[in-house]
Amino acid sequence: MSTARLNVKPMSDNPSRDFRYYWREGMDLRPTPPLPTEEPAWGVLRHTLFDDYHHVPDSWDDPDFDTDMTRLIDDHWWQDDELMMAVVDTFKRDRKKARADFQTALTEGIDKVENPEPELVALFEQLDTLPEWFDLESAERGRVAYYNVIPVAEEIAIAFSFYGTIMEDRTSAATAETNMFEFQPLKRSLETTKMLASIGLQDVFNRFSVGFQSAVNVRLIHAQANRGLGKMWGESHYNRFGCPVPSSAVSTGIGWFALVPLAADELFGRKHSEQEWNDLAMYWAYMLYIMGVEDEIIPKNAEDMRRQVDYLFAGAGDGNQFRTRMADTLFQAMELADPEMPYKSMGAVSLLTGREAVTEALKDTRWDSPKIDEYAAAARERGEQQAREAIEADAQPDAEERRRARAQEGMPPWMTRHKGILAAIERAELPVKPDYTGHDQVHEVGAVVPKGI
Repeated sequence: MSTARLNVKPMSDNPSRDFRYYWREGMDLRPTPPLPTEEPAWGVLRHTLFDDYHHVPDSWDDPDFDTDMTRLIDDHWWQDDELMMAVVDTFKRDRKKARADFQTALTEGIDKVENPEPELVALFEQLDTLPEWFDLESAERGRVAYYNVIPVAEEIAIAFSFYGTIMEDRTSAATAETNMFEFQPLKRSLETTKMLASIGLQDVFNRFSVGFQSAVNVRLIHAQANRGLGKMWGESHYNRFGCPVPSSAVSTGIGWFALVPLAADELFGRKHSEQEWNDLAMYWAYMLYIMGVEDEIIPKNAEDMRRQVDYLFAGAGDGNQFRTRMADTLFQAMELADPEMPYKSMGAVSLLTGREAVTEALKDTRWDSPKIDEYAAAARERGEQQAREAIEADAQPDAEERRRARAQEGMPPWMTRHKGILAAIERAELPVKPDYTGHDQVHEVGAVVPKGI
């Protein structure tokens, strides 16, 4: 697209009235919601991740933060998932039938649904149709690269998801206000890890795989949360932040769950080729597509992915009123499995974000202690050793064959964490299932607060 065509409207005095629509190509763009920080956020992290690849802006006035891509990202903070939101509203008409029809369409195909609602048909027309830009061979190579990161890189990526949930303003607000990790901590954790583990499996590109179906289930949860939080927060929140779970926020997943693992590899000296980075972008472009992100903001190559993630991380914010609540909730859940896990996680992630950022995340909580620095040093030592071993293995003639074979073993990143949660549930004999139904009652009074374990 040409920048000349992407004109930006002036800010409305009431975006809730004027910006609640879906952008179409050729339309003027909505301006960004009010910036969460005076200067771009997460500076140490962004310089760590991207200094070897492009100029990292330290000011919102930098021309690199005024491009076609950034303007589209700004616009899409105001909109949610059009197709899935329409399906969510069918639950209001007949919740039991809507859930059954959705499940049948997801697991058996839309042709198996008797008299499907037109909204459901439209959703599965998109899900059952691969976009023209999708390259399966490239995406599979990207999955293999992601699968084969060193163990410490996997640890850092998982730790970063906790850090981001605490410190990213929109994520912390939406996660805290749905109360899922407080009222249903095991169920929500199990659903999250099931999705993140299964999308690393070899069959994820199969329309009927567990990975595909888990991703679509999470897409439904996002839409249900949008509907419920939209009712709770009203127009004042929309005018400040945009949608509770906007399209641009979902696109950030390519940074959290794809870019960070390979970047952590590189932090310890194991460099990846530009081809691997391009393949990784294609792999996660597919994931974003099935999770409802619009084509125009899906990065499909390494350069676009890095620059988009840089911009999204810059606008993440530095923690809001939900920061301490989310830290306490997440770390208390970690303690159930391992009392040292909060310190291990924050020690690992500090290698990317810097110690000061972790200190800010943990301010006014009981978690900040010298243990974090001890675990950071241990993670660095292990990471450097693992990187040296991986570099030696990568130089062997059969390296690619061994990487592909390992990527078929059924233990991608997040699988160990997922199995650990499953084991804890089984030991406690709790009736917890990852069925992604926690928000099905979103149209009922008070339903944004789920009930149960």
